[in-house]
Amino acid sequence: MMNSDTPTAPRSLALPWHAEALTRAASFKTHAQSALGGVFHCLYRAPMLRRLCRRIVWSLEGGQMHSLTWRRILQDYHGARIGRYSYGDILRPGVLPPGSVVGDYCSVASALIVRRRDHPVERASLHPFFFNAALGLVERDTIEAVTDNPLTIGHDVWIGDRVTILSGCRKIGNGAVIAAGAVVTHDVPAYALMGGVPAKLIRMRFDASRAAKLEASQWWKLDIATIIKAPPVEGLFDPVALPDSSDVRQVSLVDH
Repeated sequence: MMNSDTPTAPRSLALPWHAEALTRAASFKTHAQSALGGVFHCLYRAPMLRRLCRRIVWSLEGGQMHSLTWRRILQDYHGARIGRYSYGDILRPGVLPPGSVVGDYCSVASALIVRRRDHPVERASLHPFFFNAALGLVERDTIEAVTDNPLTIGHDVWIGDRVTILSGCRKIGNGAVIAAGAVVTHDVPAYALMGGVPAKLIRMRFDASRAAKLEASQWWKLDIATIIKAPPVEGLFDPVALPDSSDVRQVSLVDH
Protein backbone atom coordinates (compact mmCIF):
# COMPACT_ATOMS: atom_id res chain seq x y z
CA MET A 1 0.00 0.00 0.00
CA MET A 2 1.46 3.38 -1.03
CA ASN A 3 0.92 6.52 1.03
CA SER A 4 0.39 9.97 -0.42
CA ASP A 5 4.11 10.76 -0.22
CA THR A 6 5.18 7.87 -2.44
CA PRO A 7 6.24 9.15 -5.90
CA THR A 8 4.32 7.71 -8.79
CA ALA A 9 5.57 7.18 -12.32
CA PRO A 10 4.00 9.29 -15.08
CA ARG A 11 1.28 7.58 -17.09
CA SER A 12 1.49 9.69 -20.23
CA LEU A 13 4.41 7.81 -21.77
CA ALA A 14 4.23 4.85 -24.13
CA LEU A 15 5.52 2.35 -21.56
CA PRO A 16 3.18 0.80 -18.96
CA TRP A 17 5.18 1.95 -15.95
CA HIS A 18 4.67 0.07 -12.72
CA ALA A 19 3.09 2.18 -9.99
CA GLU A 20 6.33 1.92 -7.97
CA ALA A 21 8.73 2.31 -10.91
CA LEU A 22 10.31 5.51 -9.58
CA THR A 23 10.83 4.10 -6.10
CA ARG A 24 12.36 0.91 -7.45
CA ALA A 25 14.62 2.78 -9.88
CA ALA A 26 15.84 5.08 -7.11
CA SER A 27 16.76 2.05 -5.00
CA PHE A 28 19.12 0.72 -7.69
CA LYS A 29 21.73 3.34 -6.86
CA THR A 30 21.39 2.72 -3.11
CA HIS A 31 22.08 -1.01 -3.38
CA ALA A 32 24.71 -0.96 -6.16
CA GLN A 33 27.62 -0.56 -3.72
CA SER A 34 27.88 -2.85 -0.70
CA ALA A 35 29.84 -1.92 2.40
CA LEU A 36 31.61 -5.26 1.94
CA GLY A 37 32.64 -4.48 -1.63
CA GLY A 38 36.22 -3.63 -0.67
CA VAL A 39 36.61 -6.96 1.11
CA PHE A 40 35.59 -8.97 -1.93
CA HIS A 41 37.73 -6.78 -4.18
CA CYS A 42 40.74 -7.87 -2.10
CA LEU A 43 39.67 -11.53 -1.90
CA TYR A 44 39.43 -11.64 -5.69
CA ARG A 45 43.23 -11.75 -5.81
CA ALA A 46 42.98 -15.45 -4.95
CA PRO A 47 42.02 -17.32 -8.14
CA MET A 48 40.19 -20.04 -6.20
CA LEU A 49 37.85 -17.43 -4.71
CA ARG A 50 36.97 -15.55 -7.86
CA ARG A 51 33.74 -17.29 -8.78
CA LEU A 52 32.57 -17.08 -5.19
CA CYS A 53 33.36 -13.36 -5.07
CA ARG A 54 31.37 -12.75 -8.23
CA ARG A 55 28.39 -14.66 -6.91
CA ILE A 56 28.38 -12.83 -3.60
CA VAL A 57 28.86 -9.28 -4.89
CA TRP A 58 26.13 -9.78 -7.49
CA SER A 59 23.85 -10.98 -4.72
CA LEU A 60 24.73 -8.09 -2.40
CA GLU A 61 24.55 -5.39 -5.05
CA GLY A 62 21.39 -6.15 -6.99
CA GLY A 63 22.80 -8.38 -9.72
CA GLN A 64 25.09 -7.94 -12.69
CA MET A 65 23.33 -4.87 -14.11
CA HIS A 66 24.01 -2.88 -10.95
CA SER A 67 27.06 -4.17 -9.09
CA LEU A 68 29.69 -1.43 -8.83
CA THR A 69 32.14 -3.67 -7.01
CA TRP A 70 32.14 -6.14 -9.89
CA ARG A 71 32.85 -3.30 -12.33
CA ARG A 72 35.75 -2.19 -10.19
CA ILE A 73 37.08 -5.76 -10.11
CA LEU A 74 36.86 -6.06 -13.90
CA GLN A 75 38.73 -2.79 -14.34
CA ASP A 76 41.43 -3.39 -11.73
CA TYR A 77 42.09 -7.10 -12.38
CA HIS A 78 41.14 -7.53 -16.05
CA GLY A 79 41.61 -4.06 -17.54
CA ALA A 80 38.06 -3.73 -18.91
CA ARG A 81 35.85 -0.75 -18.04
CA ILE A 82 32.09 -1.42 -18.08
CA GLY A 83 29.40 1.26 -17.74
CA ARG A 84 26.28 1.38 -15.60
CA TYR A 85 23.49 -1.12 -16.18
CA SER A 86 25.37 -2.89 -18.99
CA TYR A 87 25.12 -6.66 -18.70
CA GLY A 88 25.79 -10.01 -20.35
CA ASP A 89 28.95 -11.69 -21.57
CA ILE A 90 30.97 -8.47 -21.23
CA LEU A 91 30.85 -9.04 -17.47
CA ARG A 92 32.50 -12.44 -17.76
CA PRO A 93 36.23 -12.17 -16.93
CA GLY A 94 38.47 -12.61 -19.96
CA VAL A 95 35.81 -12.02 -22.62
CA LEU A 96 36.92 -8.42 -23.11
CA PRO A 97 40.67 -7.94 -23.60
CA PRO A 98 42.53 -5.37 -21.46
CA GLY A 99 41.87 -1.82 -22.59
CA SER A 100 38.26 -2.46 -23.61
CA VAL A 101 35.68 0.19 -22.74
CA VAL A 102 31.90 -0.37 -22.73
CA GLY A 103 29.34 2.38 -22.22
CA ASP A 104 26.15 2.47 -20.18
CA TYR A 105 22.91 0.53 -20.76
CA CYS A 106 24.46 -2.06 -23.13
CA SER A 107 22.87 -5.49 -23.68
CA VAL A 108 25.19 -8.31 -24.68
CA ALA A 109 24.09 -11.91 -25.26
CA SER A 110 26.12 -15.11 -24.84
CA ALA A 111 29.18 -16.51 -26.62
CA LEU A 112 30.76 -13.16 -27.48
CA ILE A 113 34.27 -13.38 -28.97
CA VAL A 114 36.56 -10.34 -29.11
CA ARG A 115 39.94 -10.43 -30.88
CA ARG A 116 42.37 -7.50 -30.81
CA ARG A 117 45.22 -8.80 -32.96
CA ASP A 118 45.80 -11.28 -35.78
CA HIS A 119 48.41 -13.80 -36.78
CA PRO A 120 50.88 -12.12 -39.18
CA VAL A 121 49.58 -13.32 -42.56
CA GLU A 122 52.31 -11.38 -44.39
CA ARG A 123 55.02 -13.58 -42.86
CA ALA A 124 56.13 -17.01 -43.99
CA SER A 125 55.08 -18.57 -40.67
CA LEU A 126 51.91 -17.81 -38.74
CA HIS A 127 52.89 -19.65 -35.55
CA PRO A 128 52.92 -17.72 -32.25
CA PHE A 129 56.36 -19.09 -31.37
CA PHE A 130 57.66 -16.34 -33.64
CA PHE A 131 55.61 -13.39 -32.40
CA ASN A 132 54.36 -14.09 -28.87
CA ALA A 133 56.91 -13.36 -26.13
CA ALA A 134 54.78 -15.24 -23.57
CA LEU A 135 55.92 -18.51 -25.21
CA GLY A 136 59.51 -17.75 -24.27
CA LEU A 137 61.36 -17.70 -27.62
CA VAL A 138 61.27 -14.02 -28.56
CA GLU A 139 62.21 -11.29 -26.08
CA ARG A 140 59.20 -9.13 -26.99
CA ASP A 141 56.08 -9.46 -29.08
CA THR A 142 56.82 -8.85 -32.74
CA ILE A 143 53.25 -7.85 -33.60
CA GLU A 144 51.15 -5.16 -31.95
CA ALA A 145 49.99 -5.84 -28.40
CA VAL A 146 46.36 -6.40 -27.50
CA THR A 147 46.37 -3.10 -25.61
CA ASP A 148 47.58 -1.25 -28.74
CA ASN A 149 44.21 -1.88 -30.36
CA PRO A 150 41.52 -1.41 -27.67
CA LEU A 151 37.83 -1.88 -28.40
CA THR A 152 35.33 0.84 -27.51
CA ILE A 153 31.62 0.00 -27.36
CA GLY A 154 29.27 2.96 -27.03
CA HIS A 155 26.12 3.38 -24.99
CA ASP A 156 22.86 1.42 -25.34
CA VAL A 157 24.39 -1.09 -27.77
CA TRP A 158 22.73 -4.48 -28.32
CA ILE A 159 24.97 -7.39 -29.34
CA GLY A 160 23.29 -10.71 -30.13
CA ASP A 161 24.37 -14.29 -29.47
CA ARG A 162 27.59 -15.71 -30.94
CA VAL A 163 28.93 -12.40 -32.29
CA THR A 164 32.63 -12.21 -33.15
CA ILE A 165 34.38 -8.83 -33.13
CA LEU A 166 37.71 -8.91 -34.96
CA SER A 167 40.72 -6.62 -34.71
CA GLY A 168 39.61 -4.40 -37.61
CA CYS A 169 36.75 -3.11 -35.49
CA ARG A 170 37.93 -0.53 -32.97
CA LYS A 171 34.64 1.22 -32.23
CA ILE A 172 30.94 0.35 -32.07
CA GLY A 173 28.81 3.49 -32.00
CA ASN A 174 26.01 4.42 -29.63
CA GLY A 175 22.71 2.64 -30.15
CA ALA A 176 24.11 0.13 -32.64
CA VAL A 177 22.65 -3.36 -33.03
CA ILE A 178 24.74 -6.38 -34.09
CA ALA A 179 22.70 -9.38 -35.15
CA ALA A 180 23.30 -12.87 -33.79
CA GLY A 181 26.13 -14.76 -35.47
CA ALA A 182 27.68 -11.68 -37.09
CA VAL A 183 31.42 -11.36 -37.65
CA VAL A 184 32.35 -7.69 -37.29
CA THR A 185 35.47 -6.67 -39.21
CA HIS A 186 35.14 -2.85 -39.32
CA ASP A 187 33.88 -0.02 -37.13
CA VAL A 188 30.12 0.15 -36.63
CA PRO A 189 28.34 3.52 -37.01
CA ALA A 190 26.02 4.79 -34.30
CA TYR A 191 22.43 3.53 -34.63
CA ALA A 192 23.35 1.05 -37.37
CA LEU A 193 21.85 -2.43 -37.54
CA MET A 194 24.58 -4.81 -38.71
CA GLY A 195 24.49 -8.49 -39.56
CA GLY A 196 26.11 -11.25 -41.58
CA VAL A 197 29.55 -12.71 -42.24
CA PRO A 198 31.31 -10.40 -42.60
CA ALA A 199 28.87 -7.97 -40.97
CA LYS A 200 27.31 -5.42 -43.30
CA LEU A 201 24.85 -2.59 -42.80
CA ILE A 202 21.27 -3.87 -42.92
CA ARG A 203 19.71 -0.48 -42.23
CA MET A 204 19.90 2.51 -39.92
CA ARG A 205 17.62 2.42 -36.90
CA PHE A 206 16.67 6.10 -37.19
CA ASP A 207 16.94 8.95 -39.66
CA ALA A 208 19.70 11.52 -39.20
CA SER A 209 17.47 13.99 -37.33
CA ARG A 210 16.34 11.46 -34.73
CA ALA A 211 19.88 10.13 -34.24
CA ALA A 212 21.22 13.67 -33.74
CA LYS A 213 18.62 14.39 -31.05
CA LEU A 214 19.53 11.21 -29.18
CA GLU A 215 23.23 12.02 -29.37
CA ALA A 216 22.69 15.58 -28.18
CA SER A 217 20.57 14.44 -25.24
CA GLN A 218 23.20 12.02 -23.88
CA TRP A 219 20.34 10.38 -22.00
CA TRP A 220 22.58 7.48 -20.96
CA LYS A 221 24.33 9.76 -18.45
CA LEU A 222 21.13 9.95 -16.41
CA ASP A 223 20.02 7.47 -13.80
CA ILE A 224 16.90 5.43 -14.47
CA ALA A 225 14.65 7.31 -12.07
CA THR A 226 15.44 10.61 -13.78
CA ILE A 227 14.75 9.15 -17.21
CA ILE A 228 11.39 7.78 -16.09
CA LYS A 229 10.38 11.03 -14.43
CA ALA A 230 11.51 13.40 -17.18
CA PRO A 231 12.67 11.77 -20.44
CA PRO A 232 15.33 14.05 -21.97
CA VAL A 233 14.12 13.34 -25.51
CA GLU A 234 10.50 13.59 -26.61
CA GLY A 235 9.14 10.14 -27.36
CA LEU A 236 12.23 8.39 -26.00
CA PHE A 237 10.29 5.17 -25.50
CA ASP A 238 8.02 5.44 -28.55
CA PRO A 239 8.62 3.40 -31.72
CA VAL A 240 9.45 5.49 -34.78
CA ALA A 241 9.07 4.92 -38.51
CA LEU A 242 12.01 3.27 -40.27
CA PRO A 243 14.36 5.63 -42.15
CA ASP A 244 13.97 5.66 -45.92
CA SER A 245 16.40 3.91 -48.24
CA SER A 246 18.37 7.09 -48.97
CA ASP A 247 19.57 7.21 -45.35
CA VAL A 248 20.74 3.59 -45.61
CA ARG A 249 22.57 4.19 -48.88
CA GLN A 250 24.29 7.28 -47.50
CA VAL A 251 25.78 5.36 -44.56
CA SER A 252 26.56 2.19 -46.49
CA LEU A 253 28.89 4.14 -48.76
CA VAL A 254 31.06 5.09 -45.79
CA ASP A 255 33.99 2.79 -44.99
CA HIS A 256 32.80 1.66 -41.59
